[in-house]
Amino acid sequence: MKFTYSSGQRVLDSYTLKRGIGQGGFGEVYYAVSDGGKEVALKLVHSHNRDIELRGMAQCLNLKHPNLLDLYDLRTDEDGNHWVVMEYVAGDTLSTILNRHPHGLPKELAHQWFLDLAKAIGYLHDHGIVHRDLKPGNIFIENGIVKLGDYGLSKCISSSQRTAQTQSVGTVHYMAPEVSTGNYNKQIDIYAAGVIFYEMLTGRVPFDGESAGEILMKHLTSAPDLSPVPGEYVPIIAKALAKNPAHRYSSMAEMARDVEGSNNRPEPPRQAVPPSPARPRPNARQVQESILHALPAASLRVQVGELFGSMALSVLLALLLCTLWARFAALNGADALTRIGSGFFLTVAACWAVLIPSKFWQRRRNDSAYRRLVMLFVGLLLGLLALWLDGWSLVSWPKGRPFEFKNWSSPLLQTNEGFSNLAGYLSYFGLTFFSVRWWRMAERMRSSRVSLLPVMAASFWALILQLIWPDTRAAIALILASLIVQIVSPWAPPPPRAARPMRLRYA
Repeated sequence: MKFTYSSGQRVLDSYTLKRGIGQGGFGEVYYAVSDGGKEVALKLVHSHNRDIELRGMAQCLNLKHPNLLDLYDLRTDEDGNHWVVMEYVAGDTLSTILNRHPHGLPKELAHQWFLDLAKAIGYLHDHGIVHRDLKPGNIFIENGIVKLGDYGLSKCISSSQRTAQTQSVGTVHYMAPEVSTGNYNKQIDIYAAGVIFYEMLTGRVPFDGESAGEILMKHLTSAPDLSPVPGEYVPIIAKALAKNPAHRYSSMAEMARDVEGSNNRPEPPRQAVPPSPARPRPNARQVQESILHALPAASLRVQVGELFGSMALSVLLALLLCTLWARFAALNGADALTRIGSGFFLTVAACWAVLIPSKFWQRRRNDSAYRRLVMLFVGLLLGLLALWLDGWSLVSWPKGRPFEFKNWSSPLLQTNEGFSNLAGYLSYFGLTFFSVRWWRMAERMRSSRVSLLPVMAASFWALILQLIWPDTRAAIALILASLIVQIVSPWAPPPPRAARPMRLRYA
């Protein structure tokens, strides 16, 4: 391991370097001694991580806790390099200790060390700080005392288990499912703490693989194997490793209380667990549902704000596309304006009919039949609107008395033509909305923001059902709606697919 500076150099006033003790994506760490004889660790922050590292360190500079590594100062040398002056811990990291115990630590020792770790994490959370990179390599043990360090966040991702740094947030073996979406909070530390506790008790992490992508996919889609965990800790780790952060512990203090109380509970008897069959590789739909399940639930205010934004934008796009359609179809005259206007309102109504229910369906699963029935009802209502836009009405009021509930007649239902129009409109829109999975177009975690496949599906049914009710304006409105809904709906790109492990063939 080659370090930038050698023993005996004085890169900072009052400190003499003795030896290098660690390297990584974050920079280099040296053991040094001050002129007064105080032992410290000096951390040289690499330039490509400087802003992130220094910001994290500055937030924790004045924190004091017996289970946190003390940070003394931030310094800059004559060459403009940034250094962090911090407490030197002579003991081993937890990762080093775990390497010496491949089957896990003694249960009593893991119990005590985890409680100390929980105190440190809880203290950070109480001060509004999320560590974001909890792992055994950042946990130090000296004379039986646990010290949590590395408050700065390093950047380069790797599949290495105990020494890897991160590209975005955390190390893949300890990374909560929601981190891949960028929408996370202190719950990612609780998840990582659950992984670390699992590793302390068993000697291995709950999810492993041959690539970072494969490990991330297991965090998203696989349940942890809790059979090696001592029985009294199984419900605790299961709750900490819940895919949905809302189902985890609300705080580290709550988790620590359960761990502390576990000694008072008898260990439940273990049952022989038959070997589980090989699981099939999850398909894209299963992965998408797992991601949605792992996302923190958005507040009603956020959902309503997104909905209103999508609805407003759909009005503008409908106006633009209907105008282009009129130009393309060379519609002119007063009748053309009427058709364009009714087509515009019908397109907007179709967009809203999809956006409104779909917004509140994003966390429901396995309810396709229910959704189809709802969309069938929505389609019937849209058919009545189209009927009204064509000048038909279910009731007509006497002139001069628009709000008087007597002497009214129903011309639509009093003629054969009226019955024919009613049946045609309702059948066309009802069947079109029932046949197409419109809610998929508004899902946040769809494969791409705009895809031609939903447009083609909507076009197929809109044109095929013209045999029931030949109305070009209605078909155009539905086709435009299938495009507009995708454009205006919020979209988050899915995480990268897990890499397939390579298999070598021998001759």
